[in-house]
Amino acid sequence: MSGHRRTRFVVLPDSPAGSVVAAGQGTAERRTLPHPGGRPWIIGTWPDGEEPLVAHAGPVGLAVFGTADTDEHRLRRRAERIRDPYDVLALGRELAGSFHLVATVHGTVIARGSLSGLRRLHLAEPDGVPVLADHADTLAALTRRTPSLDRLALRLAHPLPHPLDALPLWPGITPVPAHHAALLAPGRPARTLAHWQPPAPDRPRAEAAPALGHALRRAVDARTRAGGLVAADLSGGLDSTPLCFLAARGPADLLTVTIGSTDPHHDDAAWADRAARHLPGERLLLPPDALPAMFAGIDTPGPQGDEPLPWTRTRARDEAVARLLAAHGARTRISGEGGDEVLQLLPAYLRLLAARRPATAARHLRGHRARLRWGLTAALRTLADPRPYPAWLAHAADDLTHPAPPTTRILGWGPEPRLPPWTTPRAADLVRAQLRAVRAADAVPLAPRHAQHQALHMVRHSASAMRQLIEATAAAGTPYTVPLLDDHVLDACLAAEPALRGTPFAYKPLLTAAVAPDVPEELLRRTGKGDFSPDAHQGLARHRPELAALTEDSALARAGLVDPDALRRACLGLYPPGTPYAALDATLACEHWLRAHESAAEAARIAVI
Repeated sequence: MSGHRRTRFVVLPDSPAGSVVAAGQGTAERRTLPHPGGRPWIIGTWPDGEEPLVAHAGPVGLAVFGTADTDEHRLRRRAERIRDPYDVLALGRELAGSFHLVATVHGTVIARGSLSGLRRLHLAEPDGVPVLADHADTLAALTRRTPSLDRLALRLAHPLPHPLDALPLWPGITPVPAHHAALLAPGRPARTLAHWQPPAPDRPRAEAAPALGHALRRAVDARTRAGGLVAADLSGGLDSTPLCFLAARGPADLLTVTIGSTDPHHDDAAWADRAARHLPGERLLLPPDALPAMFAGIDTPGPQGDEPLPWTRTRARDEAVARLLAAHGARTRISGEGGDEVLQLLPAYLRLLAARRPATAARHLRGHRARLRWGLTAALRTLADPRPYPAWLAHAADDLTHPAPPTTRILGWGPEPRLPPWTTPRAADLVRAQLRAVRAADAVPLAPRHAQHQALHMVRHSASAMRQLIEATAAAGTPYTVPLLDDHVLDACLAAEPALRGTPFAYKPLLTAAVAPDVPEELLRRTGKGDFSPDAHQGLARHRPELAALTEDSALARAGLVDPDALRRACLGLYPPGTPYAALDATLACEHWLRAHESAAEAARIAVI
C-alpha cells in the first residue's frame, strides 16, 4: 500500500465564504470534492487506494471516509432517496463499519463520525466561517492557533474524566460529541444534534447474543469484502480469536499473526496454536526477540497526531509488525482491541441489577468481593453513594494528588482521576482549575446509568489511543482496524442485560454465545487472558538508558509540569507503589507530544489560558 500519507480532510459550507477558505489552502497534494453546485465541499489529502466513496444525486452528495459495507452503486441509489439532512442520519445507522459520513443536501452540510470516537470531528471558525475537520491540528493550522500547556497538563491525569478527555489541545477548536452530527447551513451558525443515545440495557441472552453475533459478522465482513490479503491478530485471546474465524468467512485471504511473550508460563501461545489448527491461510509467528522490546525507542518521539499516543511502550513493536505485514502484502491488520471495554462491564451494573433482581445482585456482589478483595461495608457504601455526576466531578478536583482511590469506586461513576507523584504543584493547579471550571451544562454523564457511563468512557479512551496507533501503523505500512469498536457492535453490547457482561462467574459469556456458530467450542472455554507485565518489566529494564536520557532533558520539566528527579526515580528506581503504569504511559506520551511540537520559536509562543 502507499502508506506514509495520512487521510485528513476539511468540510466546508456551501457558501462564497467557504470557497474563500478553500482558496487559502492550496497545496500540491490537496484533493477537492465539490458541492453539487461546484463550490468546494471537502478538501484534504488521502492516499491512492484509500479514496472516499462518493456519490451524487442532483442536489445531494454523499462521501464515506473509512470502512463501510457499501459501494458506489448502492451509495448513489441511497443518495437518490435523501430529501433532507436528517435522512443522512438514517443512512449512518444502516451502514456497518468504521467511517466518517459527510453529506451535502440542498446546500446544508451534515457530517458525523463514530460512536466510539475513533472517527472524530472538530469544529472551528477561521475568519468567522464554520468548518469541520477530522483532526484538531488541521483546524489549528487553519486558524493559526497554538497548543495549550493547560490542556496538555490535563493529559497527565489518569483516568481523565469526561468531558475533559475530549478537549483538543488547542483552545478555540470545539470537539463534536461522538454521538452527535454537525450541521453547516449557509448564513447560520454551526450546530450539532444528537443522533444516538445509549440503549436500555434490557435485552436477554436469547436476543442479545444473536444481535451481537450479527453485528460482529457485519463488522468483520466490512473489512474483508474488498478481498486481497488481510492480517488478523491471533493472540489466543477471546477477543482476537473469534475475529480470525469471522475473517476466514470472507473473500479476503487471511494471514494470522501471533506475537510471543518473554514469559515462559504465558498461555496465549497454546490457545493460539489450538485456534490455528482450525484456520485457513498463512500464519506469521513472531517470537519476542524478533521484535523491538517494550519501551524500545522511548527516547525518540515518532510522528505525533493531534493528541498524545498513550501506548508509547509498544509503539516501536507495533510499527515493526506493520512493516512486516506490508512486506507480506497485507492491506490491514484486524485487532481485538476494545473487547474488554465493550464485552465486559464494571460492577456498577449492580446498582441496576439490585432494583431488578435483588437476590442475583447479592450473589454477584459476593463474587466481585471475593475476586477483588472488597470489604462488605466499603462496597455497600459506594453502591449507596447518591451523588450525581456533576458533584462527583467537582469532588474529583479536590483529590487529584491524594493516594489512589479504593477499587470500590468502580461501583460508582468510576475511579477519580489522580496525578502521578512526579507532577508539580503547578500541574496540579492547572488540572484542578479546569476540573472546577466545567460548566454544569457540560457535566452530563455519557449515559444516565453508572455502568453505561463507565463503559462508554472506557470505550472512548481505548478509541482515542487506537486512533493515534492506526495513524502510526498506517505510516509504517499496514494500519490496524478495530471491528469491536464499530457502532453496531457497541450498540449491541450496551443493549444486553447487564449481568451478561458483568457477571463474575463467567468470562465474556455474551461473546461466547454470540460467536458459537462460527468458532469451535473448545476455543470458547478460555476463562481469562494473558498478562504481558513481565514483557513490560523486561523492556523497562532493557531501555533504562533511553528513559534516563528522556528525563535528563524533559520538555515537560522545562514547561514546569513534572519534577525531573521524581520522574527519573520512578523510571530508573523503585516505581511508586499504588501508581498505575498507565500514569507513566500518559506522562511519556505527553513528553513525546510536546517534544514533537516544540521548537525554539514555538516554545515561546505556547499559550497558557
